[in-house]
Amino acid sequence: MADILKVTIITPERKLVDGLPVTAVTLPTAEGEIEVLPGHAALMGRLDPGYFRYTTSTGKEEVGFISTGFFEVHGETLKVLAENLELKDEINVSRAKQAQLKAEAALSAADLDPAHFNKYQLKLQRAIIRQHIGS
Repeated sequence: MADILKVTIITPERKLVDGLPVTAVTLPTAEGEIEVLPGHAALMGRLDPGYFRYTTSTGKEEVGFISTGFFEVHGETLKVLAENLELKDEINVSRAKQAQLKAEAALSAADLDPAHFNKYQLKLQRAIIRQHIGS
């Protein structure tokens, strides 16, 4: 069993890393948080908004926010395809706070239909997570 996992993380706007050697990756999945280590069984899954973290083979830890997407573990590789991601240093906390306030205001509307309620609930969740990571 190898002690290194090669991770590739891609969004429509950029390729964050490509084949980066890591010792661990933590992802927010539809079933809960998962930690992928070298030697992990083959697996595919859906990402939910939340924290992501990886530790490079040199010991550096990177943390950020990741939105919806998919991941695949196969052999000693992990591929992550995400709609959006922001590293901790890229998060604009004041913008996330404004997004939280807008989502809370929208959620307080009495005539909000279920689809819009779910939309603003997700916006609120993302804004709160981004603030927590960025601060």
